[in-house]
Amino acid sequence: MKRINWSTIHEKKQRSAFTFFLRTISVVYGLGVRLRLIGYNVGLFRIRSLPAYVVSVGNITVGGTGKTPVVAMLAEWASENGIGAAILSRGYKGKTSHDFLVVSDGTKVLATSDDAGDEAVLLAKKVSSIPVLISKNRYLIGNLALRRFNPELLLLDDGYQHVSLHRDLDILLLDARKQFGNEWLLPRGPLREPLAGIERADLIVMTKCTAESNGNVMLDFLRKNFPGKPIFRSAHLPDQVIFPLDGRTYPPDFLSGKKVVAFAGLAHPDDFLDMVKGLGAHVIHFKAFSDHHFFTHGEIGKLASRKKASEGDFLLTTEKDWVRIDGRVDVGADIAVLTIKVGLLSASDTLFDTIKQGIRNSSVKKDEG
Repeated sequence: MKRINWSTIHEKKQRSAFTFFLRTISVVYGLGVRLRLIGYNVGLFRIRSLPAYVVSVGNITVGGTGKTPVVAMLAEWASENGIGAAILSRGYKGKTSHDFLVVSDGTKVLATSDDAGDEAVLLAKKVSSIPVLISKNRYLIGNLALRRFNPELLLLDDGYQHVSLHRDLDILLLDARKQFGNEWLLPRGPLREPLAGIERADLIVMTKCTAESNGNVMLDFLRKNFPGKPIFRSAHLPDQVIFPLDGRTYPPDFLSGKKVVAFAGLAHPDDFLDMVKGLGAHVIHFKAFSDHHFFTHGEIGKLASRKKASEGDFLLTTEKDWVRIDGRVDVGADIAVLTIKVGLLSASDTLFDTIKQGIRNSSVKKDEG
């Protein structure tokens, strides 16, 4: 007679009950999202406008689509073309008690990652000529940015769901590798809103395209269900290897053949690991931390000990992680940072021309008003 494994049956029942619980919460969450959007569409909730050209960059999935490097790309383009711009961010994970915070005034960084969050500080450092401001109320900091810096262009970081502020161009980012996950809403899946929300996008950028994950499946889905939407492909490209404590800088191929202990606190740390391996580095140990993890001196010390015991060349992490590490390690720590940039794979001029023309039209309307 076959023995019944009551423990296995109990575990299956627990998993089934938990899945049902997540499914129920996802349905309730989705209902709330739909009702909120309907409220804005019918005028029940107020949508405010700012006298500048507002470009929103966001996603419909949780984390990891590359919002920060895309915003940095747009800000760098604006700076290089003499377009006055400011970045408005919510300052995710920032601990400031103020209603708003000026992270950068376009000349220097004025806040720490503890107060402003890692993404806002990273943007302030990557594009040092562009002011960065944070608040949950983007209308508030938008007005502040206009009074203090008089920008023509406002870049709304992670703004796709922030529909209370009018945007002139809604850029939706979709991860070509992860796509839509299991296509369930939070918390059972990665979706922040139903896929029908893609319809609000003025244009779509598929991020993290590679030879293996070229986005063709997603492209077919988008063309079939959302015809007429301009769609661009982009790739995350390694940019530099920087040793921030002593200022040394190398091209990405410097990593080839190096023995490294790598670590990352990202939504998708495996993306970083794949890039490091793709550059030819020998990863003797990899440690993944939770997204936005604030590192302790002890954690970095353990990784350094692992490097020493394994006779590794140095520690390696991301620039976003370094923002949360800076000041928490010994000056002599042998740690390198791999920076990345976003490259549009085709028709990049079309996207930038769209923004440039929009800014011109916005200026004309402002003058006529």
